[in-house]
Amino acid sequence: MLLWLLAPLLAGADTLDVYASLTGKTVLRPAALPLLPDSIVADLPADNTNAIARIEQALSEQGLDVVQDGPHFVRVFPKAARDSLTNAPLRGAELSPSEGQGTGVSGMIDFNNAELNQVLDIYAQMRQRTVLRPLILPAPTITLKTQGALSQREFAYAVATVFAMNGICLIDDGVKFVQVVPMWQRDQVKPSAPKPEPGAKVFDPKKLPSMGVSQFPGPPTETDRMEQEWQRLRKAFYDFMHLQDPRKRSAQRLLTLYADLAGKSAVPSQDLGGLPIWFHVETPLTKRELLYAIETTFTLHGLAIIPVDDRKIRLGRISEVLRNVGGRLERVPPKP
Repeated sequence: MLLWLLAPLLAGADTLDVYASLTGKTVLRPAALPLLPDSIVADLPADNTNAIARIEQALSEQGLDVVQDGPHFVRVFPKAARDSLTNAPLRGAELSPSEGQGTGVSGMIDFNNAELNQVLDIYAQMRQRTVLRPLILPAPTITLKTQGALSQREFAYAVATVFAMNGICLIDDGVKFVQVVPMWQRDQVKPSAPKPEPGAKVFDPKKLPSMGVSQFPGPPTETDRMEQEWQRLRKAFYDFMHLQDPRKRSAQRLLTLYADLAGKSAVPSQDLGGLPIWFHVETPLTKRELLYAIETTFTLHGLAIIPVDDRKIRLGRISEVLRNVGGRLERVPPKP
């Protein structure tokens, strides 16, 4: 009966969409999957259980593993990518809808080959967290289509899992931040956001500068993405060639903001001041939180704030203050 009711939806539908509809679960998957033949969902058995089993068998024959992840999720990934379970352990069964989780997702979310930055922007807005990240990240397209309503924790889990399956790690940092880094860099991340300061004055995020951020008014088409990338490159080249004031360049501009907050002066850096930076504040932040966000942003870009004297600071390479010891970053002892 269920298959008969779904027949109009299944006609011409993607194999994993059909599987999600039959199981009532959200499929968590990486971007790179083999092209699945339409024959997989042709002439499925009439009963639900056998239809699901038929699809799972066909997926296995295509070199894909199907792993159940709690009551609301199922993961599908190439058998050669079993390490994705190490990067993102199965925790779907631990998500309890009875716990306080804030506003959830009541309707369907459909990221179909969505641009990574667009998904991160929606993720940050829904979780009310500021993303701290490097400018350059792996750039897979993201595919995530939810089945039914999800709690906020379930939505966050789904996005974080899909990102992990695509080689990107999302790490909560305090209550206002999430750090986003390539998976290979996750052990170098040190979440240490300041504790909340009740009653402290906060900065309006709309009045703070954003750097390296693309705005997406709606789901972009492939043509839109190509045009946006072309315009971004043209603007970046023009700014690099014509912008003479180093204080207006991304890295130096962010350092100047930090210096103003810290009551210091920013010394211009001819070799580092013009480097592009990704920085965008999504949530109201206290002064301590904003200073931390800037410090962490520089760290994620391989840069550091270096004291010149008691009143001046400059930009430097992260290697001036940190060194790699056995795969872990440790602070360089000050010179005597």
